[in-house]
Amino acid sequence: MNINEALSHLQNLTNSKITQTEFGKALGKTRSDISLKAKRGTDLKLSDVRKLEEYFRVDLVNTEVKQTVNNFQALKNLADIEDVENRVIDYYPDVFGSCGSGVFVPSEYKELISVPKKCFNSFRPDKFYSVINAVGDSMQPYIYEKDKLIVEHYDGEQIKDNHIYVFRNGENIFIKRLVYNIDQIVVKSDNEIYPIRFIEKSAFDNFQVIGEIVGLMRNMK
Repeated sequence: MNINEALSHLQNLTNSKITQTEFGKALGKTRSDISLKAKRGTDLKLSDVRKLEEYFRVDLVNTEVKQTVNNFQALKNLADIEDVENRVIDYYPDVFGSCGSGVFVPSEYKELISVPKKCFNSFRPDKFYSVINAVGDSMQPYIYEKDKLIVEHYDGEQIKDNHIYVFRNGENIFIKRLVYNIDQIVVKSDNEIYPIRFIEKSAFDNFQVIGEIVGLMRNMK
């Protein structure tokens, strides 16, 4: 659930116009911070959802359950159990991150899947995760086509140089290593046959980091 979706749900639940200022107050953030994240379509952390539920005295998660076929309550409950062997997170079967020339995203249908904890290189209970599919060969030998990639959603943190990210550039989604410079972003492939590319500052409006790749699943249907 992103900020715009949460605002819409809250307005429907409370039957009132909730401003970004009030939304930010509930989360301990400024209006400008909320405005920026709303523009980016940033997903809310589970801890943020709980703060909103407590502040506005509503149940956002249950509302989401009623509006989709996914059981988000199961995700909410599992997130509170530290010793489970698996994590239940969103899987987007129709969303493909390109390890090549870019792939248009035809759908954002999602379902829940169980992901073994051992598949995560890192995991933080306060972060939001999802799984997408990889296509192309530009990130071999680390990522192969049809790998399922675990994405830790971006929340405005600084890009970590040479880490692998999934990002939008225009209408396409890419998976590459990124290096952030003041006036450009360096885009690298692991496969040496692909050249290094650059996203200049003038094109930043068409660029959006979705998240960092923090694990993968291979040979799984």
